[in-house]
Amino acid sequence: MEVTEATQRKELLSQVFSSLDSDAIHELEEIALRVHYDEDELIAQEGSYASGVYVVESGLISIGKYGSTPGERRVLRLLGVGDLFGLQAVILERNLLNVQFAKALIPSTLIFVERRNLLAFRSRHPELLADFCRWLAREVILLEFKLTRDALESLDRNLALLLIALTSKYGERRGGTEQGVVLDLPITRQTMAEMLGVSIETLMRSLKRFRERELLRTSGRKIVITNLPGLEDRAKTPPFYLAIVEETL
Repeated sequence: MEVTEATQRKELLSQVFSSLDSDAIHELEEIALRVHYDEDELIAQEGSYASGVYVVESGLISIGKYGSTPGERRVLRLLGVGDLFGLQAVILERNLLNVQFAKALIPSTLIFVERRNLLAFRSRHPELLADFCRWLAREVILLEFKLTRDALESLDRNLALLLIALTSKYGERRGGTEQGVVLDLPITRQTMAEMLGVSIETLMRSLKRFRERELLRTSGRKIVITNLPGLEDRAKTPPFYLAIVEETL
């Protein structure tokens, strides 16, 4: 089992840092730590010291920012297996603070590389900069897309986009009494509201409209998409647009 897990971890690091050869991946694994977080446990606090880079090995992580009023939060994206965060720790030379918070939505395991060790590794393997540039470019594209979407699109369309992307990435098609595509994720309605930048009351009204149009059914955290073509028509989503939405999850 340990050999299998080690092999899977090397394959994961090879995907995340595709510029590195197998020897460099082995060296990177030697300086990495595996850290585990329980459900709802904070991984990085906004404004705290950015100590290094994390790669998600298992689980689901929310990345977000706090608002100006107490308790106000905005979830910017979800990170799954193979996603990375914390690059500011190795890119910036000053003000090494986390600009967002990171929290485990379910029990999660991450691969962590401390800043000092990663900087020394980068000096020996300058090709790593190509991977850093690729990940930073992805972050810029996703941020630009999210800002544009939030500013220009209606709530119903943004909710439809979110549900379609979640369905594409995490949905399970079922028959019987649950006929449709089932989303049974560890994401509360509060988290969904934070992802859309609205209050939970506003989200619930939008979900009610979707139920009345017979696009979906809800039960607790579970959402069953009963009319995916109707939801797609509501979102009016070209494939490229949807692919970008999925990248934010």
